[in-house]
Amino acid sequence: MKELDLVLERWLARHFDTASAAERQAFAEFLELPDPELARYLLGGERPEQPAFASIWTQLARIPP
Repeated sequence: MKELDLVLERWLARHFDTASAAERQAFAEFLELPDPELARYLLGGERPEQPAFASIWTQLARIPP
C-alpha cells in the first residue's frame, strides 16, 4: 500500500541514521508484518503490543506528516 510506504519512509528519514542496531532490527521486523496489520497500526491508530514495535509506532506518531 502506497500510504503505508509514505508513513514508513518518514521513520527512515528521521530515525534510521541515529537508530541503534536493535531499533533497526525492530523496524525491519515491523516491515515484515502483513499489510492489513501495518494498516491497523499506522492508519488506524492501534498500538502494537510487542514493545519493540510499540516503540517504532510511538516514533512514527511523533513525526509530522
